[in-house]
Amino acid sequence: MANEGGKQTGLYRNWVSYFGALVSIGSILLIVFSIALSFSLKRTSPYIGIFTYMVFPTFFGVGAVLFLYGMRRESLRRRRADSEDALPYPRVDLNEPAQRKWFSYIVLGGTALAILMTFVTYNAFLYSESVSFCGTLCHTVMKPEYEAYRASPHARVSCVDCHVGHGASWYVKAKVSGARQVLAVLFNSYPTPIPTPIENLRPARETCEECHWPEKFFGTQLMQIPHFRYNEKNTPEQISIGVKTGGGSAALGGSAGIHWHMIIRNKVQYVAVDRQKLEIPWFEVRHADGRVDEYTSLDFKGTKEQLASLPKDEMDCMDCHNRPTHTFNPPEGAVDQAMSTGVISRTLPWVKKVVVDAIVREYATREKAHEGMREEISSFYKKRYPGVFKDRAADVENAIVNAIAIYDRSVFPEMKVNWKTYPSNIGHRNWPGCFRCHDGRHVSGTGKVLSMECADCHTFPVRSPLMPLGTFASKSGMAWHPMELSGKHGKILCSRCHSAGYRPPSDCAECHKIDTSAPMMSSMKCDDCHLKGQEALPVADCKECHEGLPGLHLKGGHPDSACTECHKPHSWAVKGRDLCLECHSDMKDHNKDRDACTKCHGFRGK
Repeated sequence: MANEGGKQTGLYRNWVSYFGALVSIGSILLIVFSIALSFSLKRTSPYIGIFTYMVFPTFFGVGAVLFLYGMRRESLRRRRADSEDALPYPRVDLNEPAQRKWFSYIVLGGTALAILMTFVTYNAFLYSESVSFCGTLCHTVMKPEYEAYRASPHARVSCVDCHVGHGASWYVKAKVSGARQVLAVLFNSYPTPIPTPIENLRPARETCEECHWPEKFFGTQLMQIPHFRYNEKNTPEQISIGVKTGGGSAALGGSAGIHWHMIIRNKVQYVAVDRQKLEIPWFEVRHADGRVDEYTSLDFKGTKEQLASLPKDEMDCMDCHNRPTHTFNPPEGAVDQAMSTGVISRTLPWVKKVVVDAIVREYATREKAHEGMREEISSFYKKRYPGVFKDRAADVENAIVNAIAIYDRSVFPEMKVNWKTYPSNIGHRNWPGCFRCHDGRHVSGTGKVLSMECADCHTFPVRSPLMPLGTFASKSGMAWHPMELSGKHGKILCSRCHSAGYRPPSDCAECHKIDTSAPMMSSMKCDDCHLKGQEALPVADCKECHEGLPGLHLKGGHPDSACTECHKPHSWAVKGRDLCLECHSDMKDHNKDRDACTKCHGFRGK
């Protein structure tokens, strides 16, 4: 339809184009406002970033499409109506002054808009690669990994440097995978906890080795680990070991050290039967000289065919350094570190045990955890050490605050994450780690047993009093382990006692379920019965101490029965009727109201 005077009206004069223009102009204003706001804030906000560089630009694009669609729709409408001004496209005639003027405005405005959208697009790319985008946008889901990252030595390394690396192909793969994860968050379909290890992760040689180069590793590194005993004085100690770092290069001693495993001269392939790769029943070593050794675990009960059907992985950095950044320090180690740096006062009596016991408990929510830890720690000092609680209230409060901080860095009930969730394969103290293969149970076809000797990877540990940093005691006169390890205790893996998320046992009763409330057990020591230290057998003959037992001990079949048939080890006291009915089943209906046969049938001379 033509205007009065025969002048054609623009195709944009329709409600669809007007609406599209309104959306686009509004989006541009919001983008400019958000950019100004982000520059004015001292702290970056993930939500401002996602609206500035992703949401508002998307609305701008939608508005522009609506504007053009409205023009096309109006053109078709005019042609169907045989209108005089029915043109498929707008007519541009720069010979007309009015059109020349509008053309200049469009060129200048379009240039400014192109510069703005280029800036926004580039910053959208930068934002999608930022730590804020990776760690804080999906707040609940990524909070455990983000908090661990912030406390790690890699806290200044961007997430994408390790998870994506350089190059367009891996960037596209990461964004495609990220889209799936965003959908899982939107529809609340993500697993809790997030399973590890991450599948299809870029090889460590293309990411980690841009900073860490195993081929150039050399020599031994001294480690000094502070430790406090679980006693009233929190006795300070330290463990000193030299870790044989070694390397993969023959020129730098490539045949020695823990990095012998690297895929430089020697190649290791293995089979794991669980997702977290804690159980490795088979592996193969290809030596630099071409020799091949295969090792199979004696504990594997399957067949060779089953082993052959399982996927093989080639060992690289991530098989040991599987938590290089997202590390959840075990509670004992975190408390030791806090005490060694003075964050928690080491002179508070029993503070090591009290704090560790408080933070390893299971709590339903973070709020319940804070309340429970505060109550447990403060109640201990209020009841056991009222003078300390009164005179050193600030130290007690500081211990509570730091216990809560340690807990909050590693435990996230909403994601079902705690110290026990994600195994760390470095070392072997809190998780099997090295002992997944070096457990003395993997044997080659020629009968060679893979060594589990300490000296293969590090010098023998030296335990000494806590010393200044850098001071090393080659000999201290102290046993390297507080308790002498012999018998079974000398063979079990370290992680059995020092398992992540638990306080190590301090006496036999914590592992062996000894009923310390029983009259006999409360007054006896282990070596009263066990003749060989830390060995279940042999045990002393009961008659060496208990001669001439009276009463029912001498009647019926009792004299011919072994003492342990009635007196169960580690509890000893006979309780209830069930034990007697194991032999006297014919008396199950006799005097059922009595809770124990000994109420009537005494063993003390009656």
